[in-house]
Amino acid sequence: MEQEGINPEYRVIGEEEMFGIFGEEKSTGENVFIKQISPEPETVFRLAEILNKNKVSVHHAKDVIKDCLLNPLYK
Repeated sequence: MEQEGINPEYRVIGEEEMFGIFGEEKSTGENVFIKQISPEPETVFRLAEILNKNKVSVHHAKDVIKDCLLNPLYK
């Protein structure tokens, strides 16, 4: 997943008992806000950690989160 030249940063945002993720590409200023992922903060913090660790672009963040959340359903 790691791409050269990109520098995304993701953080958890809490909003009315639901947690989401805000991500910003530091080199271009592009951003993404994924609302209401889960009411469990641990889950959302783990997802943000995965996005940050793998330097997932803001364009692919939603797909990666969806894959992480749906993957256990197919096992």
